[in-house]
Amino acid sequence: MFMEGNKIRKLRSSKGISLNKLSEITGISKSYLSLLERGIQKNPSLEIMQKLALSLDVDPEVLFRSDTFNSDHEGAIPSKKIVKLQVEFSEEDVQMGKYDRVKELLDIISNKNAK
Repeated sequence: MFMEGNKIRKLRSSKGISLNKLSEITGISKSYLSLLERGIQKNPSLEIMQKLALSLDVDPEVLFRSDTFNSDHEGAIPSKKIVKLQVEFSEEDVQMGKYDRVKELLDIISNKNAK
């Protein structure tokens, strides 16, 4: 999954959360969060995306949608666009249930967009 790090920064700032505080809340290192926000790291794991979404109180798809973030309508879908998503799984990932978690996330997104 590819995400725009700038969205994390804007969401975090709009909620008055410092990078240090987000690191504390999520358990994700401050340096990794910084790499995400600066767009250096663009492919976080599903677990990281779930932690960020939960901590920032947004739906997970908000973090990887290609539309622009609108702080007045957090989590709202301003327009429908196509997002290309490519996920690779190792055999170990499949055995650990990561495939099922990604499928579940995609089903949630599909159901929300169908409304």
